[in-house]
Amino acid sequence: SACGWGQGCATAPVHSAPNAVAVSEVMQVMHRYLAAFNVDDFETIGTSWHAPGWLSTSESMNPLNDREGVKALYSSLLAKIRAEGYDHSELLSEDIKFVNDNCVIYRITFTRWKKDGDFMPPRVRGSVCTLHKVDGKWGLSNVALESGTGD
Repeated sequence: SACGWGQGCATAPVHSAPNAVAVSEVMQVMHRYLAAFNVDDFETIGTSWHAPGWLSTSESMNPLNDREGVKALYSSLLAKIRAEGYDHSELLSEDIKFVNDNCVIYRITFTRWKKDGDFMPPRVRGSVCTLHKVDGKWGLSNVALESGTGD
């Protein structure tokens, strides 16, 4: 079943979780980040990250040295897709794999929707995120946007 950003999916497969609290904390960070993406909330996007890190798209790999760099890159990326008619993203699936107690691989699939109600091809897009726990707090360190999986 499809889920809106920030609404969460109760059916997310979780692999090798250290405990339910860790799963909940990771999902809260990711759902906050995804909801912030839909409304251009660059402050929340910035606080979702542990920099330095990087964001990789089909076009380039972007090093993110600090929180201000995160906010600037997302501002630029969102301005670009908004100019193409982007309205919001809809979460289709999420999969959480705990590498260890302080590292998670979080995979999602999603659809980007245009203001006119049509989807932005490809219909299904993917993203692989790495989160680390630093000083007791989960945050993104890497995001790789995968090419679409079909129209």
